[in-house]
Amino acid sequence: MSQKILITGTNSGFGRLTALALARRGHTVFGTMRDISGRNRAAADELRTLAEKEGLKLHVVQMDLDNDASVESALQDVLGRSEYLDVVVNNAGYSALGLEETLTPAQLLEQLNVNVVGPHRVMRAVLPSMRARGKGYFIQISSMVGRLVFPFMGAYVASKLALEGLSDAYRYELKPTGVELTVLQPGPHPTEFRSRLTPGKDQDRAAGYGPLANGLEFMEKAFESMLTGPAAQDANAVPEALVKLIESPAGTRPGRLLVDKYNPEGITALNKAHDEVQKGLLTAMGMGNLV
Repeated sequence: MSQKILITGTNSGFGRLTALALARRGHTVFGTMRDISGRNRAAADELRTLAEKEGLKLHVVQMDLDNDASVESALQDVLGRSEYLDVVVNNAGYSALGLEETLTPAQLLEQLNVNVVGPHRVMRAVLPSMRARGKGYFIQISSMVGRLVFPFMGAYVASKLALEGLSDAYRYELKPTGVELTVLQPGPHPTEFRSRLTPGKDQDRAAGYGPLANGLEFMEKAFESMLTGPAAQDANAVPEALVKLIESPAGTRPGRLLVDKYNPEGITALNKAHDEVQKGLLTAMGMGNLV
């Protein structure tokens, strides 16, 4: 059955791949990106051209995740055209990179604003209509670093840890409403994500770190080993997982899904331990029915 789906951050990466995959399967897709008349004009035009050429129900929507008014305006427009949304994929995000001390407070706030508060803005804008219908589905794109910690990526790690916690709380609270939520944890895949890494603006602070002063170089080498060559994961694995989740019957979707081949056993063990502790905690508090 065709569904009406909103995906944030469709200018590149998982967002673009997923928007096309779903539209090509007959779904109506609203793909958001910021600055469609400027920086992302080429990406927006490319999606529009493909949609027209292939007869896809794929619509590009201007939306800045870090701005309340922009999110509210975009969702009013989408809901005005579509009446309702079946699915929202909170995909948009980016990563600051480097020694944490080199990040200014403003940079840390912006990281959290886009990666955590942004999805919250979208959910607040969509939830009233989903609750009124008694159904709906959110997929939150987290990361393997929603469970693990890498040096030089502390701000990004913090944002994904926060998104995981916020999403779990949302999932518990939405249980009686009929609205479902899955957290998807991708591992490292070869997308444009790497080209959008944002270094700290206060690089003078790196001088006292000796051999670790060039954290950017450390992470570039790590990314190079994971994202290139025969060991690289297929970027289409994530869109394929998203399509399967979206097309699964309500009530059968998992609360969390890992898409990664580098450390699946470790992250799966952490997820399992988390779920068991949460179940015990909420049961002891008389809220076991929300798990």
